[in-house]
Amino acid sequence: MSKTLRWWLFFCISLTIMGISHYFGLFYELYEKDVTKISFGIIGLYIFTSLYIGKLTMDYKEGENIDSGLGVGWFISESMLALGMIGTVAGFILMLGSSFEGLDVDDTASLKETLTDMAMGMSTALYTTLTGLIFSQFTKIQLVNLESRD
Repeated sequence: MSKTLRWWLFFCISLTIMGISHYFGLFYELYEKDVTKISFGIIGLYIFTSLYIGKLTMDYKEGENIDSGLGVGWFISESMLALGMIGTVAGFILMLGSSFEGLDVDDTASLKETLTDMAMGMSTALYTTLTGLIFSQFTKIQLVNLESRD
């Protein structure tokens, strides 16, 4: 199987997975739970990077040096991980930043509101981390395919 065909197959599989995720409401869930919306930046970056890697794969000729294009792809893949970690830190800041200011432990409504705010920060942290990890790995699979010597 050629590199281009493997890239196309993996890209179509990843788009199918995203379509199924949309069908089951995972993107809506992500939109609601990720306050920073960094996850959608990561997804957009993945789509554009995949198209870029696809172009590199189609233009690839045996014996040709493609290291400069690969470097950009690897950098973007690591940037997706970094964006996920930035979202994690932002989520923890949201969770712990002002949650306990003016907290009255005798007032159940106040406790409920504090716990809701903390849950929103934690979900932001976890969703951005998960999104960064998954799409970074998807990008790395495409880059390894391009680097393979078959």
